[in-house]
Amino acid sequence: MTTNGHYNGKAPNVAASVSDLTHDVIELSELQAQLLTLDARQSVEKARICLVLAVVGVCMLLGTIPVALLALAALLVQLLEWSIAAAMATSMLVGLAITAAVFAFAYSYIKKGIVSFDRSRQELRRNIAWIKSTLRNRGRAAQPTEHPVNF
Repeated sequence: MTTNGHYNGKAPNVAASVSDLTHDVIELSELQAQLLTLDARQSVEKARICLVLAVVGVCMLLGTIPVALLALAALLVQLLEWSIAAAMATSMLVGLAITAAVFAFAYSYIKKGIVSFDRSRQELRRNIAWIKSTLRNRGRAAQPTEHPVNF
């Protein structure tokens, strides 16, 4: 083919380029799905640990903390000669602080379980960047190169 005195060696095969890119995108999608499945399994395992710790924490709270708080209230009444109401209120605040600490610990495990999806997010970002780069580079490769015509 002759254009402006320049010869274009061979016409770009758009169908093959699109087909190759589509194949690559499908393969990346399959790999991304496998990675997401693996991350989900790991998150479920970490969530189990969190659930067990939360149940243990609740059992401890329901079993031993009330006894300890009543003992603390009795101690405040005997040693500091507080009223029973003031001693009970102080014991209740101590119990709430312990409860907050147990749930904060459980929350930290939940947060770690969710963070495990960072690997999938990072891989997805790399895959999208690769697709963009490939589209950009294939777009440049599809442009006709100019060669002088030799007569």
